[in-house]
Amino acid sequence: MPVKLTRLTLWLVLSGSCILLMSSSVPATDEIESVLVSVDRDSIGMDEQIMLQVEVIGTNQNLPAPKIPTLPMFEVYSQGRSSNLSIVNGQVSASVTYRYMLLPQKAGTFPIRGVAVVHNNRRYEGNPLEVTVLGTATATPPSLEGRATDSRGQSRDYFMEAVVDNKNPFVNQQVTLTLKIYFAVQTYGSPELSEPTTTGFWTEVLGNKAPYFQKINNRNYRVIERKYALFPTQTGTLSIGRAVLTATVAKRSRRRDPFDFMGMFGSGEEVTMRTLPVDIEVRPLPTVGRPRDFTGTIGRFSITASADKREVEVNQPVSVTFRISGVGNIKSVAEPVLPDLNDFRIYRASSSENVTKLDDKIGGTKVYEEVFIPKVPGEMIIPSVAFSFFNPETERYASVRTRAITLQVSKPEGYVAGSEVPYTAPEMTIGSRSRDIRFIKKDAGDLSPIGRIILFSPVYVAVNAVPVFLLAGMVVLRLRREKLAGDIGYARSRAASRMARKRLAKAKSVASTETAQEFYAEISLALLQYVADKLNISPHGLTTDSLSQLLRERSADETLIEETVEFLQECDYARFAAAGVDEQKIVDSLESAEKIMVKIEGVRFV
Repeated sequence: MPVKLTRLTLWLVLSGSCILLMSSSVPATDEIESVLVSVDRDSIGMDEQIMLQVEVIGTNQNLPAPKIPTLPMFEVYSQGRSSNLSIVNGQVSASVTYRYMLLPQKAGTFPIRGVAVVHNNRRYEGNPLEVTVLGTATATPPSLEGRATDSRGQSRDYFMEAVVDNKNPFVNQQVTLTLKIYFAVQTYGSPELSEPTTTGFWTEVLGNKAPYFQKINNRNYRVIERKYALFPTQTGTLSIGRAVLTATVAKRSRRRDPFDFMGMFGSGEEVTMRTLPVDIEVRPLPTVGRPRDFTGTIGRFSITASADKREVEVNQPVSVTFRISGVGNIKSVAEPVLPDLNDFRIYRASSSENVTKLDDKIGGTKVYEEVFIPKVPGEMIIPSVAFSFFNPETERYASVRTRAITLQVSKPEGYVAGSEVPYTAPEMTIGSRSRDIRFIKKDAGDLSPIGRIILFSPVYVAVNAVPVFLLAGMVVLRLRREKLAGDIGYARSRAASRMARKRLAKAKSVASTETAQEFYAEISLALLQYVADKLNISPHGLTTDSLSQLLRERSADETLIEETVEFLQECDYARFAAAGVDEQKIVDSLESAEKIMVKIEGVRFV
């Protein structure tokens, strides 16, 4: 027994040693394969930025984030990450790309090295790079420096401007409008933008550009751009209206909250920014060199034509597709002018368009489909079709042409040439005994109506009119509800009187000398809230000066303005000196508030 146990023990030890040796001989697979570091450009100016990209490549999706070393010559801002996963022949490959924006602080050539990923106690370092920062910077336009400075000569925390790339375009030539929003302080939430009015333009939104940084007056601003493609539809002076942006930004405060550790509880205030109107002088198209077949298309285009078949019988259709591609307002591209072809009947079939936005330019493809029906047999040719347009870049008219299309038209069975009937099939008879075509009677007979038509009876009209009126009422009610739900300003203006009555009723409930402070606070708020609802603004922070200015802008009577201001001042005095208030003064104040609101109701707030 002891001998057998010893042999068994020896066998187990040897087997375990072999397993350990085999497992140690198999190399462990690394989850990270490489770390690639790159920049979008290796030379920038002092007021520009560079995008640093770190790509971590491995065999699974749980790849760690890279460690960015200290770069004292740059300000580093994270720009997010993106991931990619692929499986080919059972092999998993994954990558995660991290992006960082670098803002230079000094001119010179600086290395970027030491970007690494630490995983499973191993360090994977990326390739080193060098970035050259030129001492010269792009000069900031004086107008932009002026916009970034307030009336006291101090740098603004935020502002917005509207710029166009062309203030003297031709009619229907693209004008790119760019709204630039500058923030030098922290923002909270999502800003609300009221788009600029573009009366006289066909407008297409190009989208928003990724935020970037720009140095103005030695201060870094985060810039957000929103672009529009505008196509003027008439000549003369056209105006692009103001754009209004409402955002919440961090307040400027000299005193720091001792309980706000590390700035975790930042306070914000709601601010409004507006752009200045931009005037555009639109030129008419020149008359010199205008082709006869010009149909008003502006841009740079090419045209092709293709047929769905090249061999066809007489009186059978051939679909020809004309494809116009290029840069310009593709929706206004006109149909090419087809020549008169006596040997074809031509019908318009359909049209479609595909709009593209590339490099802030509107373009795409417009497709017209025409049906050609040959009347006679033989070799028929659809001739080349010309398409003319005006190129605003060269300020000249240009024409492009399609290639001619050759068709082989064959004779069908029983073909007989004729001007009205292209061909007649053999042994075709038309009569009362025909089965394939129903014979048409020669005599129509008596066509007068039999009996009274119920459609014109009063009862029928009344019964059917009731649902129509009900439906119209429901449509009007639904439109009103949608307008109230979609237009907050309209809803607040409509409900201003009702809400004011509720607040006055609440003020009446506390109309006594014991609660004089609460009464005057409620009645003052009722008046301010009433005006704020009419103007769709916040009542908080609305002072008597700002209220006077708002009423004057709406052409309110000066007597009404003075009466309103005096009443609000009396309310403030009564709130803080409630001892001198009696019951009669409270009654008079309530009547004065009602009279002032009735007078304000006559002011035009729109």
